Amino acid sequence: MYGLNRQRWKQVEYSRSRIIKAGKKIKNTNLTSEELEEETRVINNWRAAHAYPLHVIYMHLRRMADGKNIVVAERLKRLESIIDKLKREPSMSLWTMQDLGGCRFIVSSISEVYDYAEKYDSSRKRHIFKNKYDYINFPKPSGYRSLHMVYEYRSDSVDTYNKNMLIEIQYRTHLQHLWATAIETMDLFTKMAIKSGKGTDEIKRFFAIISSLFALKEKQPVVPGTSSSKTELIKELRQINDRYHFLDFLHAIHATAFTQENTKFKDRAYYILILNNNQHNLRILPFSPLQVERANKIYSQIEKEYKAPDYNTVLVRVESFQKLKSAYPNYFIDIGEFLSIVQKFIKEV
Repeated sequence: MYGLNRQRWKQVEYSRSRIIKAGKKIKNTNLTSEELEEETRVINNWRAAHAYPLHVIYMHLRRMADGKNIVVAERLKRLESIIDKLKREPSMSLWTMQDLGGCRFIVSSISEVYDYAEKYDSSRKRHIFKNKYDYINFPKPSGYRSLHMVYEYRSDSVDTYNKNMLIEIQYRTHLQHLWATAIETMDLFTKMAIKSGKGTDEIKRFFAIISSLFALKEKQPVVPGTSSSKTELIKELRQINDRYHFLDFLHAIHATAFTQENTKFKDRAYYILILNNNQHNLRILPFSPLQVERANKIYSQIEKEYKAPDYNTVLVRVESFQKLKSAYPNYFIDIGEFLSIVQKFIKEV
């Protein structure tokens, strides 16, 4: 197995039934501090064990990109997001959660989304295809658009990680990525959790309309419940913005860009990003490819110490620091391109 002997990768330390139990118990708000710590320990181990399967798929995607103008990134799901998803979806099981390990593959066009998804799916690999979610042809009501492909990691040579390890690959265009980034940035400042379907009806409608405008630009289906007329969409967008000034708020956020610490370092492999949402400060901790176990350990410690909504923390891997900013611009409050495109729409009518 590539890299297994040169790098220390976390392995699963608990049984299937214990992992499922942890997912159920963590939903309970009446846990003692000791119980919460124990269940969190199980969840953190299960998540960290996904690092090697995620690494294998990420490197495969990197080879596919091969120097082209494509952003490839990987991330382990944030503990806060894992718990929120378990609570939000009653039937969700920690054992079958499909995005504990996730890759982003960001390309320029719709045709590239499907071409590269097919290229990966038909490539020489042992991973088992599990699910496909086409949120481009069938956008979510929120306006989210992307193609998700889920695989169960499989190795014929070593059985260590053949334990229902599910990895989700998100193929999306640059335009779709800009929209998703703007939603995540708004969430950071308003704490509305719009990405999870929460927030006011007005702000959800605002982003749904923009998503439909982006869809028309890419000649794709609009968001359910929105007009298929560009003129009507722009008129409604202007009405909402004139009343609630969402664009002014986003411009203010963009102007408030977080101060970055510790950014004067050579390109590494893994990065922990720590956002202080109150002090507008971004701290970046870099790690080499051989420090994945250390990175995972520190990641868990930081999540325990720096909790939401005051902090937002994530562990990611990218090819370079520049690619880090491209893959996760919301952590750098880089929504200028999104705002520029939306402003051009506003001025059309």
